Amino acid sequence: MRRTLSNKAAMTGIGLHKGRPAVAAFLPAENPTGIRFFKPGLIGPIKASLTAIATTARGTNLSDGIRMVYTVEHILSACAGLGIDDLDIVLDGEEPPAADGSALPFARTLKSAGVSEKPGQERPLLRLEKPVEYAFEKTFYRAVPAKSPFFRITFSHPHPLIGTRTVEFALTPDNYLNEIAPARTFGFKSELARLKAAGLALGGSLENAVVVDDDPRPPGSSALAKESDVFLNAEGALRFPDELVRHKLLDLIGDLALTGLALDKISVEAAYTGHRSNVIFAKLLVENNKL
Repeated sequence: MRRTLSNKAAMTGIGLHKGRPAVAAFLPAENPTGIRFFKPGLIGPIKASLTAIATTARGTNLSDGIRMVYTVEHILSACAGLGIDDLDIVLDGEEPPAADGSALPFARTLKSAGVSEKPGQERPLLRLEKPVEYAFEKTFYRAVPAKSPFFRITFSHPHPLIGTRTVEFALTPDNYLNEIAPARTFGFKSELARLKAAGLALGGSLENAVVVDDDPRPPGSSALAKESDVFLNAEGALRFPDELVRHKLLDLIGDLALTGLALDKISVEAAYTGHRSNVIFAKLLVENNKL
């Protein structure tokens, strides 16, 4: 059965990219309407769907052609991870709160409100009859039919303290909450000035992101610096040794939620992912969905 919240819930904070106050209220949805975003001044909602995608620059942004909702991927990831199909999200602001840069605060808030089934409303599953692949330069995706959802994702970077990392998880609510949702968004120190000049990461801080120092060696030393001196954040350490690739998986799950289909029956392998390529792959999955 389709699932929604049992009760209302809300979060407040600062938006990651626009840097302005943000409030997100989560409301149960009685009908099979999917995930929808409401904003003051909107005639109707913006549905979380592939047709509503406006841009994918450092986040997944939706539009109804007039108004925008920025950086929805963490909320959508939390919904997919917990198996929520229908939810009305009322935003006061241009984007959801950044929280701590992960999907964990969203997942905890939604779970605390209770997730309940909707009798008589069957959840739509993504079903494939054959493998679906997408590749461009180093980027690669492959999905195959499976009995249960499984993800294997690789992230690689020449930084000597990053290298190539691969994680794989069966997607269950518990695995999502414990192993995927806590992974925070990240960026490189050398990118910050350019991002801010482009009007992005204006609300970014060490409270809601991991900032990677591009120079892994202390001045005058040939030895690698300590991880705490390279992966800068308010907690002083990474939550997982492979936190960066786990966040890539978090984002992928959120972007695939834009299909509007439950991921219960596929296994996905991916490498060198990003929001733009995630969306391209999501569209291919919908095109190959067995109706």
